[in-house]
Amino acid sequence: MSDIVYRKLAKVLDTLPNGFPATEDGLEIKILKKVFAPEEAELFCDLRMNFETADRVSQFIENAQSFGLETCVCKKEMRLLDKGCDKPEEVCLGLAPVPGVFENNSWGRPISKDEAYSVLKKAEEAALVHMCANVESGQIYICNCCGCCCGLLRSINQLGITDAINSNYYALIDADECTGCGICAEERCQVNAIKEEGDAFRVIRDNCIGCGLCITECPTEAIRLVSKTADELVPPPRNDDDWFDQRARIRGVDYSRYK
Repeated sequence: MSDIVYRKLAKVLDTLPNGFPATEDGLEIKILKKVFAPEEAELFCDLRMNFETADRVSQFIENAQSFGLETCVCKKEMRLLDKGCDKPEEVCLGLAPVPGVFENNSWGRPISKDEAYSVLKKAEEAALVHMCANVESGQIYICNCCGCCCGLLRSINQLGITDAINSNYYALIDADECTGCGICAEERCQVNAIKEEGDAFRVIRDNCIGCGLCITECPTEAIRLVSKTADELVPPPRNDDDWFDQRARIRGVDYSRYK
């Protein structure tokens, strides 16, 4: 089978802000062959980042019209590396602004709005962080993952990239109300942002991502979310286009022809 179309696809992918760098042994081509049939690879090279039909608006669960559920790829990856965890795996939610998107779709399986809410509840009970795209509008997914598997959360835990997640809030523990049970630090926080200090626990503010998981299981309600000050807030990109533009500028690539 000719590699030409796959090398073309690899170049397209590496032009996008996320990047898809070449390897010395051509492993990236082998991966693409596993994922794409030749005709699919050719088609992908002609796609753009926006819907190419009428304008659509996507909101979170309440405003979406179809929902999909897929196994978490982060957990799949870690399980293949024998580093998996025992938290729920089928927790990745896809959202679409039109009906029927996930019917006969290769991504996940279609579910109802009520089932989507049930997934969020299950994820919260399992101390999985709810994450979405860092954009003001056009949300099409909700990831629910843990600090030991999620690529984004692992970048915080393993590489110390404390600004990997943009949040408007941080958690604060009232030391007078804290009984020192340790549930927040040992069972809930996914980024090691809570440490024991004397008879109570304290939030390391620079590490906190403001997910609120620590709050939901605190037996004395000693924890609350606090809004950051105006000068600390980082406005997210308006939509995916703006977000990709920002990342493209950081990487020094021009992906304008793929818009």
